Amino acid sequence: MVSKFFNMNLTILTQWFPPEHAPIGYMIKELADELVSDGHDVTIITGFPNHPSGIVFGGYKKKWMQVEYIGSVRVIRVWLATSPKRTRWRRLFTFITFTLTSAWALVRYTKVQLIFAVFQPLSVGVTLPFLARMKGAKLILNIQDLHPDVPIELGLVSNPVLIRALKMIEWVGYAKSDGLAVICDSFKTHCAARGGKDSAIDVIPNWIDLNEIKPENRNNNFRDKIGLNESHFVVLYAGTIGWVSGANIMLDVACQLLELSSIRIVFVGEGAMVPELKTEVATRKLTNVIFVPFQRRSILSEVQSVSDVSVISLKPGKGKTSVPSKVLGYMAAARPIVASVDSDSETASMIVQASCGRVVEPGNSVKFAEEICALQFDSDLRRKLGMNGRNYLEQHYAKGIITKKYIDFFKRVVKDKDAN
Repeated sequence: MVSKFFNMNLTILTQWFPPEHAPIGYMIKELADELVSDGHDVTIITGFPNHPSGIVFGGYKKKWMQVEYIGSVRVIRVWLATSPKRTRWRRLFTFITFTLTSAWALVRYTKVQLIFAVFQPLSVGVTLPFLARMKGAKLILNIQDLHPDVPIELGLVSNPVLIRALKMIEWVGYAKSDGLAVICDSFKTHCAARGGKDSAIDVIPNWIDLNEIKPENRNNNFRDKIGLNESHFVVLYAGTIGWVSGANIMLDVACQLLELSSIRIVFVGEGAMVPELKTEVATRKLTNVIFVPFQRRSILSEVQSVSDVSVISLKPGKGKTSVPSKVLGYMAAARPIVASVDSDSETASMIVQASCGRVVEPGNSVKFAEEICALQFDSDLRRKLGMNGRNYLEQHYAKGIITKKYIDFFKRVVKDKDAN
């Protein structure tokens, strides 16, 4: 029988990791720190930071491999193809090269009991089950999005042969893993239907560091930085602005609100849709829309707290294949949320359970604008909804609560290995 307290040797594989702004990268870092605090040895295999621009960050020079230590965590950075031209084929080449170089690093430089990997790119579903067996290790995949369903539904992948191949890779990843950590119940249902063993699937939601993002005064330095004053009513859209988001609805909302001179819609983030949105804003002469790039991590509370109302959008039917992490940041800052998402989506369910905002059907910009206006003129309701969200996170989504679930899951999987 394995003792309750034992040391694990883990390798975590993720294409995205700080200093990149991707939320999953920061969560992986925080999880690694918690694992080290619990007495375990952790190695991260990742790429050279370049997300979302495709340009390698200053302070890094891309090479075949680089090892650095962040605290007690060993970070192995491997070469991957990068380009500021974010075409479909260039992104695919980035995914493939990372899959291959990370596999090489896993074989060459790690001694490991457990491999924990973000299941994106999808191609790691081919390599990792084989490599885990070769290393005598257990494999757990973390499911943050449902691939290949997302690119197929967006029309980015349409070739029937390629679709079949991608779905086969998905099945191999689910079926051949020793565990799947999914972020919501609908993802568990999906994975079980696509080859995952139901008993090996744990629902572990994403978390938020409630000490990092706290409710602050709306009139702060960030508001000054973006040229707004106390009288402006800020509608905040913060985070990655990708195709699944359907963020173009916010421009229709901006048209609805254009005559209300105090309202400003502020996008804080980057992503594939930003160039298109900026062009459309200029074409439609939307003077109430502001774009700001990602900000440094140290002022996240200021960025989130500049908001009077925070907003989320997803394309119709996408709520079951994607759960925006931005909702947790909004709730942590105690800001009310208006979400343009399907009523049966995980995002809608969270907002309703937490009683922290309003949900409108995707594509209904008129109703979206009406809900924002209603909140503009009811400060008591804004305050109540915001605090409801913060309190809900403290009870269910605090970092310590969720990371403990991950660590317990890891221990169960490794103990099953040792017992066998």
